Amino acid sequence: MSDQPSTSVVTASARNLISPSLQFSNYMTLPIPVVSDAKLFFAFLVGRGEALNPEAGYQIWPPSLLALFDTDNGQFHELRAISPGYFSIDHPVDEPMGKGLSPPEKSTTEYLQNELHLFQCCDNVITAIRSQQAHQDLFKRFDDYFRALTEEALIPYYQKLCLAKIA
Repeated sequence: MSDQPSTSVVTASARNLISPSLQFSNYMTLPIPVVSDAKLFFAFLVGRGEALNPEAGYQIWPPSLLALFDTDNGQFHELRAISPGYFSIDHPVDEPMGKGLSPPEKSTTEYLQNELHLFQCCDNVITAIRSQQAHQDLFKRFDDYFRALTEEALIPYYQKLCLAKIA
């Protein structure tokens, strides 16, 4: 049995650490495995999300923070301010990008079951990468669940982060 923390434990830790201290941040993404200096981290994008106009629904703005957690020990590694330019994305920081999943939508049984499967896949991918085993099939399953759960407006950010080198 591995002594590394599970994805769900790291995600809960990230929510507990980041959410209460940053009043302007209303959403935190799912964990995104990333590589930095040959280490694996979980990245979380944090940003503004709210429903200002009932007709538009719950809207999300570009992420303003990037949090990194070390997969070896589940400890907080770094919190950095970011903008769309950090990802080479051209979008005003003060305008919503599009519809996001509201907190009630993230509380449905279907969403929570898919989130559990995503966490299990992520744990399996991390274990396979660390042990230098084939992980392409595991990553495909992770990607399938990730896409089922994610906000479409954030996909360009995920594409830049997912298993990319973080400087």
